[in-house]
Amino acid sequence: MFAELITYIMTPCPQYVRHMDYVGEVIAMRERYRRSRALWMPHLEHSRRFIVSAADRCRNRGRAVILGAGLLLDVPLEELSALFGEVVLVDIVFLPEARRSASRFDNVKLVLYDVTNIAQKLYENIQRGNFELPESTPAVPEIDEKTGLVVSLNILSQLWVVPRMYALRRLPSLDEELVHDWCRQIVESHYAYLRSMPSSVCLIADHEVIKCDRERRIASRGSTVYNLELPRPDASWTWNIVPMGDGRQYLSKELNVAAWHLR
Repeated sequence: MFAELITYIMTPCPQYVRHMDYVGEVIAMRERYRRSRALWMPHLEHSRRFIVSAADRCRNRGRAVILGAGLLLDVPLEELSALFGEVVLVDIVFLPEARRSASRFDNVKLVLYDVTNIAQKLYENIQRGNFELPESTPAVPEIDEKTGLVVSLNILSQLWVVPRMYALRRLPSLDEELVHDWCRQIVESHYAYLRSMPSSVCLIADHEVIKCDRERRIASRGSTVYNLELPRPDASWTWNIVPMGDGRQYLSKELNVAAWHLR
């Protein structure tokens, strides 16, 4: 707990990012990885291999932009650095160890940015007593004509999670259907943004969660992307994200993950 507290304190980020607890969420993700490293490795390796295959297909090797670079666990950073003139890693927060890893490469840049473009607006709205849920309007300045590859990396199902928790915590009287529609708009706008890009685009995302009991009977299953209609994937696999008995878990949690070359 002490080490996690130090990491929390030492992680540089804007005030709204810390107050909305993005830092706490990424630290919690790191700890889940450390507890379940062996189970996570197949998913991480599948992700890295698919990104390299997407990079190999690119004719424009000027810049690669990774949306949702996060802990860098699923980013083939060495390969991308060798293939592209510049690699831009984008996320709303980076822990100190991710910064150290990126600093080993002269052509790798970290950019703190909210790819949904809603978090700061939501935070400021609530601070002013404005309870409007802002519409997601994605726009990443680092994506331009020099960009040959954009990767949306295991974030499609995560973009709405922290904003939703923060909104419900600060505005407990919010209409459930309104929040549902808002989260769905966040997912749909990100996907539409990817489809609008002229560069090569690689999308890797979980789209279904399955929870099972000790006898491997399915207790529940559901969409993690608000039933977004997606094309037939170019690759797919299962991510055993939470094993049975992890913490207070009485059910295992698996994610169906897919990957697409969108262009």
